[in-house]
Amino acid sequence: MEAPRPPSYKSILNDPAIRTALTQAWQDSNSGLTGGHEEGGFIVQDSANTWRVLRWPKGLQNSIAVPPHRSCQIGDQEIVASFHTHPNTGSDFLQEPSETDTRAVRDDPI
Repeated sequence: MEAPRPPSYKSILNDPAIRTALTQAWQDSNSGLTGGHEEGGFIVQDSANTWRVLRWPKGLQNSIAVPPHRSCQIGDQEIVASFHTHPNTGSDFLQEPSETDTRAVRDDPI
């Protein structure tokens, strides 16, 4: 029996509950030239194949700590994606994923 294929990013992003949760994370990050902080979370899939967002603790102006997780799971839920905001829009801040962001996901040891 073939293993189930992971969900596509389009199907995740088109889910109304996920879109609402991502919008809320952006609003909570207080984006603008000053005063913003990073917000993030895991998008998980439970045993009923339902997706939902588990938010991380509030980050700082330009960093956020990823909660401990093991083998792409948190508790009994499979992590299918992660995200975090870059809310500071001033010229001193990078808006796209940084090299550190990319490496952190690619090389996540747990």
